[in-house]
Amino acid sequence: MPIHFCSFCLLALVVGQAWSQLPAQAVEKHQVVTTEKLVVAGRRAFLMMPPAVAPSGSQQRGGIPWVWYAPTLKGLPSTAEKWMFDQFFAAGIAIAGIDVGESYGSPVGRRIFGEFHSHLVATRGMAVQPCLLARSRGGLMLYNWAVENPVRVAGIAGIYPVINLLSYPGLARASGAYEMSEAALAAALPQHNPIDRLSPLAKAKVPIYHIHGDKDRVVPFADNSGALMQRYRKLGGQVTVLTASGQGHNMWQGFFQDQDLVDFVISRARTTKGIIDIADKAVPRNAVQCIGPDGSLLVPEKSDVACQWHFEDGVLTASPSWDSVVTKASYQDFRMHIEFNVNESQGDNAEAKGNSGIYIQQRYELQILDSFGIAAENYKASYCGSLYRLKKPDQLVNKKAGEWQSYDIAFRAPVFKGKTKVHNARITAYQNGQLIHDDYELPRKTGAGQPEAPAARPIKLQGHHNQVRFRNFWVQSL
Repeated sequence: MPIHFCSFCLLALVVGQAWSQLPAQAVEKHQVVTTEKLVVAGRRAFLMMPPAVAPSGSQQRGGIPWVWYAPTLKGLPSTAEKWMFDQFFAAGIAIAGIDVGESYGSPVGRRIFGEFHSHLVATRGMAVQPCLLARSRGGLMLYNWAVENPVRVAGIAGIYPVINLLSYPGLARASGAYEMSEAALAAALPQHNPIDRLSPLAKAKVPIYHIHGDKDRVVPFADNSGALMQRYRKLGGQVTVLTASGQGHNMWQGFFQDQDLVDFVISRARTTKGIIDIADKAVPRNAVQCIGPDGSLLVPEKSDVACQWHFEDGVLTASPSWDSVVTKASYQDFRMHIEFNVNESQGDNAEAKGNSGIYIQQRYELQILDSFGIAAENYKASYCGSLYRLKKPDQLVNKKAGEWQSYDIAFRAPVFKGKTKVHNARITAYQNGQLIHDDYELPRKTGAGQPEAPAARPIKLQGHHNQVRFRNFWVQSL
């Protein structure tokens, strides 16, 4: 069952015992996952990388999607968790965690979590925004870190997570980890109890999905997931809570083989948010400079058509005819930067002026056009900055013909199981430093793009009878 989120929405479902008899969605066979044992801030940690992702270290890619799982227990994944983990790996998503002991979300544990996140992003190429997956007391740890770092969170999923210190483990037991007396912790609860600290997450529009048994005596539903969904809804947050009828705090397979939870985690981990730092103008050290001061690496799209593109002084000028050029390499998930300058042209056809486009994977076109001065009420989804005939830009920031403009794009390719698409492509795009597409989910290819398929394809610069100029084009695989 697909999940659709909207502002101020709440979906509470009750699932009976018969659910456990439903077959879990099959997972394809994959190569052995690489598990790396780490020590961060003196604590034991792990990083599990799916086979499709390049190894960490000197050959790392940036922006690798990942799930942050807590708590970190020995023997992960357990038999119950294996199916869920395999689903993540099949979608190209890494899993990581760090053992902070029985910290119960204390400031010390939060500090270590912060160091762990910084380490993975800076040295292992992981994405800035993971999806958090909290099981049981892992909820205290992850939620307390999340509310202090909402811009670093793509989403939060929970399997009977603890959200309320009063509920579990109780203030008397938790006070030692907080280095306070029970009375002092009680007085400071608004600063330490996740259930009382949800506002930053709602403000940042962080979506939440929980599954929780209604017979849970260890982590009672009403005091935790139940209270969270009521409070988060009042704050305007996006929340879904699945109530497992008759289930307690156990290893029932329905908790760990919930396809909706898995789909939520995959969707959020594959976000394109947080990948682009628009203020950072440096070219990533592992990026491919496709157009630079010394030349162009682009090649003709069709070998049997004469290429009339021309490179001079760091600028590649499009053909006056209809031939296009593509990158030599094919790309799945990537981040790119390109600068373009549309030519001045005459005529009444607004879609013929300065026409070109960035064809991501030769499938999805981000339009280039001379659209300066067109009013918002007359703007079409085929004008500059649009995902061609699919979506207009969120704001109009075009410059005049003859002025240099830029696109910064983060893209994640669709996920397929065999020949069936199970997750759509996603894109974030900036034009001239302004956000025009915010983690938009692409339901299909655009216009004359190639059909969607599992295989990576090149990035194409379209020749459209306009001598649009391009410079400083680089691509970084994610």
